[in-house]
Amino acid sequence: MSQQYKILVIDDEDAIRESLRAFLEDFDYEVYAAASAEEAMQVLHEHAIDLAVVDMRLPGESGEAFIINACKKDAELQFVIHTGSVEFQLTDLLRQHGVRPEHVFLKPLQDLSILAAGIGALLNERK
Repeated sequence: MSQQYKILVIDDEDAIRESLRAFLEDFDYEVYAAASAEEAMQVLHEHAIDLAVVDMRLPGESGEAFIINACKKDAELQFVIHTGSVEFQLTDLLRQHGVRPEHVFLKPLQDLSILAAGIGALLNERK
């Protein structure tokens, strides 16, 4: 039996967050959801998360700040960025935390299976 990966979806838009949660559950992931970086950090304290799908523009702490802080708690945590910002540029700091250009997905995705494939590929790199 294969391991069931735990994914955390962080997005302040309820409809996007919940649709991603439902979509990823169809791929047999255990999915948690948070509306803010602060809420997401609480989830990280309560559960061993394998990968986080992070929106960059969040109320309070930004998605980038979340990634940096989350890495301090769990250096093995992997990230996929799911942002609506067409101006988004991958910073050197995010690259240092393992985020690569192929881990960045712009909203709205016409086909969520592209995101699922990216998540699957990243999780398969773990072992």
